[in-house]
Amino acid sequence: MPAPRPRRPAGPQGTWLFRLVSFFSRLQLRYLLPRLRHPERVVRLFVFVEGSLALAVLSAAAYITQFPLLFPPLGPSAFILFRTPMSASAAPRTIVLAHLAGLAAGFVALYLGRAVFPQQAVTDPGVVSAASIAILSLAMGLSSLAMIWLRCNHPPATATALIVAMGYLNSMVHVFGFLIAVIFLITLAFLFNRILGGLPYPFWRHDAEVAARYGTLAGIPDQRQGYWQQLSARMFHGSL
Repeated sequence: MPAPRPRRPAGPQGTWLFRLVSFFSRLQLRYLLPRLRHPERVVRLFVFVEGSLALAVLSAAAYITQFPLLFPPLGPSAFILFRTPMSASAAPRTIVLAHLAGLAAGFVALYLGRAVFPQQAVTDPGVVSAASIAILSLAMGLSSLAMIWLRCNHPPATATALIVAMGYLNSMVHVFGFLIAVIFLITLAFLFNRILGGLPYPFWRHDAEVAARYGTLAGIPDQRQGYWQQLSARMFHGSL
C-alpha cells in the first residue's frame, strides 16, 4: 500500500503565491549575503544589473516622452545608489538636497560671472577664459560648502553645479527634466533595493544604526586583508 502523500500546511503557507514569494525572497541580497562565502561577487552582479537596468529605464523614458532626462551626474549617482545603497550618500534626502544645492550653486556662479565679465563668453564649454575659470571654481566651491552645511554629502552633485555653470542647463525645461530624472532614479533605487534586494533602503533619511549592519553596502570598508596584503604581512614578519 503506497505511503500517503504529505499534506500541504493549512493557511497561507500552503498557497502557491506564498511559495513563490518565499522562493524569490531567498534570492534577495539580505538573505544571500550572510550565507555566501564570497558575497562581494553577488554585490558586483547586483551593481551591474541594477545600475544598467536603472539607466536603461531612464533612457527609455526619455526616448518615449522626448523629454530631457539624461544628464552626466546621474551616472555616478546611480553607482552610489546601487553600490552603497545603505550609505548616507545614497539616502533620498542626501541626493535631493545635494543636487538642488548643485543647481543653485551653478546658477549663482553663472549669474555672478555674467555680471563681472559681461564682455566674455561665459557659457561656451569650448572657450577657456578668466570668466569660465572663475565661474567653474566658484560653482565647485559653493556646491561643496552647501553640501557640508546641509549635511548631504553626495559627490556627483558637484558635477551638477559644473554642468550648470558651463551652460548645459540653459532652460527651465532642462532644469525640470533634471529634477524629474533625479526623483525617477531615486524611485528606481527604492524599488530595486527594497523589492529585489530586500534591503531596508530608507524612505528619506539615512539611519546609521540600521546601515551599520550592512558593511560595504553602507560604505563601511571591509577590514579583511586580501591575498597580496596577507603575503606582504607574512614576508615582513618573516624578515624580522
